[in-house]
Amino acid sequence: MRAKGTAFLINTALAAIAILVICVGPAVAYEEYSENRDATSCRACHGDFRDNNYISLSDGENWGDLHDLHRNTMLDGDCDTCHQSGGFFPVMIDDSAGGDGFESVGCIGCHGVDPDPGNPNDFWGAGLRLHHTNSGVNSCVGCHDNDPVPPTEDILPSYYFTPDANHPDKPTDPCNPSPGLPEDFAGLTMGLDNDGDDLYDEADPDCASSLIFADGFESGDTTAWSSQVP
Repeated sequence: MRAKGTAFLINTALAAIAILVICVGPAVAYEEYSENRDATSCRACHGDFRDNNYISLSDGENWGDLHDLHRNTMLDGDCDTCHQSGGFFPVMIDDSAGGDGFESVGCIGCHGVDPDPGNPNDFWGAGLRLHHTNSGVNSCVGCHDNDPVPPTEDILPSYYFTPDANHPDKPTDPCNPSPGLPEDFAGLTMGLDNDGDDLYDEADPDCASSLIFADGFESGDTTAWSSQVP
């Protein structure tokens, strides 16, 4: 009995250590879009990013070749925006080579919003995590609580800065105002739920106020913002 009890305690301790190791690290549900070029991690729900007929989970529309839309339409062939310098696979959710003028934060440069504009290293990807939680997907909460101060739709993701002569067609306004709809590239009229509250674009009351850039300046403060452009 003593041997069995000791073995049980050891196994329990190892399991606890394993959970601790898994839960310590970047605040993302998965570190990679796909682990093995198959339906794992993000791809398990969102599908093959390089599919020629990619169907969006948000609006049900066929976005065509989503990879090409990002690579060429939004980013003018700047592959380092999403990929690491060591190769194209795996695609990391919160890390990349950085691209021309971009930080090295990969997917969350557009799909994650910082709820604390004065501290861009805090709570990266807050809107993305909250969106999944509010949509009934709890992949994140096993290791990461939702942030105590949620982001708002009018905060610009890191990669939305303007002007940007190197990527003139990338998204620039999370409120996705009509008629330009700068977040919409293939769907009907829906952009991203940047702050994760399940309210999209101008239907979100946050969009009634001035846009807030990632460093805390509001959209009307053009002098202050111009000095912050990468």
